[in-house]
Amino acid sequence: VGSRITVLASRLAFRGACSSPSLTALTSSIAMPPKASAAGKTTQQGLGAFLQKGVKMVDHIKVDVPKASAENGGKSAAGTRTSGRKRTTKAEADAKAAAKAAKKPKKAGPSRDAERRCWSAGKKIVCGVDEAGRGPLAGPVVAAACVFPEDLVIDAINDSKQMTEEEREEVYEELMANDQVIKSVCVIDHERIDEINILEATMQAMTKSVEGLSTRADWVLIDGNRIPPPLVDRAEAIVKGDAKSVCIAAASVLAKVTRDRMMLKIHDEFPAYGFDRHKGYGVGAHMDAIHKHGPCPYHRKTFAPMKYMPGGSAYDGA
Repeated sequence: VGSRITVLASRLAFRGACSSPSLTALTSSIAMPPKASAAGKTTQQGLGAFLQKGVKMVDHIKVDVPKASAENGGKSAAGTRTSGRKRTTKAEADAKAAAKAAKKPKKAGPSRDAERRCWSAGKKIVCGVDEAGRGPLAGPVVAAACVFPEDLVIDAINDSKQMTEEEREEVYEELMANDQVIKSVCVIDHERIDEINILEATMQAMTKSVEGLSTRADWVLIDGNRIPPPLVDRAEAIVKGDAKSVCIAAASVLAKVTRDRMMLKIHDEFPAYGFDRHKGYGVGAHMDAIHKHGPCPYHRKTFAPMKYMPGGSAYDGA
């Protein structure tokens, strides 16, 4: 053919909320940020035992790009070839990517449409509900309920899964500092989850978070496709609601940050499992740690692989 084409491939509880001794000790060490009063003193208020400003958070990992050498095509540290055809520098590539992103229409975030529909139907107090922690192999499931004032605007609010950890923390602090935002959080611990199953635990957490609001909600918007039985007469389920409704998105941030902070406290107690990175989800490193060290007291015994290990719900002694 005259020339060879080389293809380069690169791979590059509700007894649970406060009943378990382990969770009680954990949550009692995480207090909500104190709020200054008019007299200059600080008071503890709001969600109580499991919210604290200043819990150690994970730093973003920075990766240093190695300097180019003769072996990688004669590129310099700046990203250009020292000889031959000129290549685009990293700075130029970044600027080009930023300009392209600026031209791309931004995906619309959650709106107030669902709430406005409820308001126009005479339902004045509308709350959003979401949960965090159904899928992980360890730790609690957390649900939050949030009534978001009609005239309040927090542009950064989005589905918590679409936000960075830093963005979630900032929105969380803003929500917690605003007395107009009515909020409630319920935690169901791992022991209660094992007793009643994760679905029932989630339904209980959602119900208790709504019941914990200081003002009774006229209507409840719930993320997902299920409504807890006690709320069925005054609630609706919205699939992907955290990406559609502002009050659900706000609840998703409250639930996610609350649980993440609790998992960081668990990590301090059991660092070998890497809870600070995966928050209890079944990623490869977590599975390896479980098989190497066995489950810790916060692992869910009815979840695989723990349920097949000594002490697990399906362990047969083999």
